[in-house]
Amino acid sequence: MSTETKHAYTVQESAKAYGVSQDTIRAAIKRGDLAAKYPTSRPIIGAKELEAWFNALPDEAHA
Repeated sequence: MSTETKHAYTVQESAKAYGVSQDTIRAAIKRGDLAAKYPTSRPIIGAKELEAWFNALPDEAHA
């Protein structure tokens, strides 16, 4: 088992890690709520950025 810490995630990995859809992650990137980096044509999201985005989400559902 690897003990290496992951520093960045793909959209798919981000969605799986936080229990949301890939569309939710892509929409957050498009709105500017979640910053992505583009080392290739596909975005990656830094672990700290992803955690900050998640922590900023509302605590209650909205209508």
